[in-house]
Amino acid sequence: MTSAELKYLMAIDGLYDGTVGIKLIAIAAKMNVTKVSVYRAAERLEKNSYIKRDDKNKIVMTEMGYQQLEQYRMLIDWLGNHLQMKCGVSAEIAVSDAIGAACAFSDESRTALAEFIEKTKENRQ
Repeated sequence: MTSAELKYLMAIDGLYDGTVGIKLIAIAAKMNVTKVSVYRAAERLEKNSYIKRDDKNKIVMTEMGYQQLEQYRMLIDWLGNHLQMKCGVSAEIAVSDAIGAACAFSDESRTALAEFIEKTKENRQ
């Protein structure tokens, strides 16, 4: 997933309440982009089964979308926190860079890192 696609998925998640689908225009307004940009991103996200359209052609999150977003958020939080605490990077830059880094990982590396983070959390508890 590209960082742009991830940002769209995060925006959709922020708007989606689990019941009522979201209009493209609402996503565009939240992200301050054009409806055409949202339409193109939605097509890519739908192709990868992260979102789908309901019977009114509105956007809804899929279970796969939630799972992927959860994994990405875990990596973003972990990387962002390390950049801030260990490297002194500002919060805004740390999150932005963490999003880019998480999206640059291969599926294999992203999954392995997520498993590592989970194991690390379990060992601390």
